[in-house]
Amino acid sequence: MGGLGLGVLGLATGGCTITKGTPPISNVGLDKKPAPGRKTTITVYSVWGSTVGEGMVKLAQRFEESQPDIGVRVVYAPAGIGGGAVQQKLFTAIAGNNPPDVAQLVPSQGPQWAELGIMTDLTDRYREAGLGPDDFFPPVWDSITYKDRIWQVQWDADPNFPFFWNKDLFEESGLDPERPPQTIEEVDEYSAKILRKSGANVTKIGMIPWDTYGASNSLFTWGFAHGGTFYDPEKEEVTPDNEYVVKALEWIARYAKSVGGADRVTVTPPGLQIHPFGTGNIGMAPLVAPNYRDVKVNVPDMNIGAALLPFQAPGADRPGAGAWIGGWSMFIPKGARHPDEAWEFLRWVGATDEGTRAQWETVGFPPGYTKASVLEEIKNDPLMGPFYDVLTTARNIRPPIPVADFYFTQLDENVSKAVLGLVTPLEAMRTVKENVMAEWDRFRKAVKA
Repeated sequence: MGGLGLGVLGLATGGCTITKGTPPISNVGLDKKPAPGRKTTITVYSVWGSTVGEGMVKLAQRFEESQPDIGVRVVYAPAGIGGGAVQQKLFTAIAGNNPPDVAQLVPSQGPQWAELGIMTDLTDRYREAGLGPDDFFPPVWDSITYKDRIWQVQWDADPNFPFFWNKDLFEESGLDPERPPQTIEEVDEYSAKILRKSGANVTKIGMIPWDTYGASNSLFTWGFAHGGTFYDPEKEEVTPDNEYVVKALEWIARYAKSVGGADRVTVTPPGLQIHPFGTGNIGMAPLVAPNYRDVKVNVPDMNIGAALLPFQAPGADRPGAGAWIGGWSMFIPKGARHPDEAWEFLRWVGATDEGTRAQWETVGFPPGYTKASVLEEIKNDPLMGPFYDVLTTARNIRPPIPVADFYFTQLDENVSKAVLGLVTPLEAMRTVKENVMAEWDRFRKAVKA
């Protein structure tokens, strides 16, 4: 597809559940000049602020140290409120035929951006480098491929989620502190024993299943844990009305009703700076690594257990069935000035032993490359060990479709309505399907126009 206007880019990227937070006041440490005396300089756009952005600069320096020919200029190009979906600086550069050599995206956005013609096909480069499915965790390989072509290098494989429990609260509630629930039915049993109220308000709760990092991520997690599927690739059809997805939402809504309603949960004090699990008032929670780290640092006396997510038969058949892999990728925008050198950077960061180690030591995200020796260190790390277990056993990703962000937004809106009792779970999911399929049809027509 030829020259794209910003209007089409904006049309295609509405809504996203990934947020990067408030942009930093200063860009100091987030930009980088290239090393002098290099044959070629590539420009890398980085969406990251804070310590992650500083780590990206250090990662570029490590790449420069690994070889003598390619310099790296890092340009801070923050995402908007929509997170990875809305990258105004990147879109402006692409529309002006002056794209960077390397840019970032959330893997699920790949199909959309590939259809819009703003990504370079990397299939031949993967083949020439001898890279294939066995070199990456299965969900990562599924994320980087679209229509049998490869479009991105996923350098961050985010394991969503390990399942943590508060052993102290378990013991206080008469539960075995060393035995987490294995099934959703056991989650309900444990939750009934943990629940405490003050009047109509909930002061201690077993779990908050509708708040697993947003409504859509909650349904993906517990939908997978019930054995649900969200997309039929053969029919090119979203399936939020899948039997087990609906059962998962029915369970979430029933759980909220059983405690008196989502608005009755008052387990966190005002101004809390860590994940609510750290209050000691929540028995069980899926957590991402930064939140787990914060709880461990700020509440060192809390005894925490870690396991794989509970599951629910007959749709699912094992603990951890609900886990899925998210993360971030890099790609080469169509029209990049130095695609060969850009590929060398991408391959080094995401698909070499040296580069994946450098990324872990500077940025700090688990790699998706199965041959990375640093995975053994992650496995044995007291903090990251539970996340390694998820990384190596997860089989799911969020649906890789051209209207993924719209799908996620629709789930956010309609899952919340079901949890609040405004609509039934089945009605909510039928609405999502109808709206997403209509948007997908609109997208197809817009791309062809």
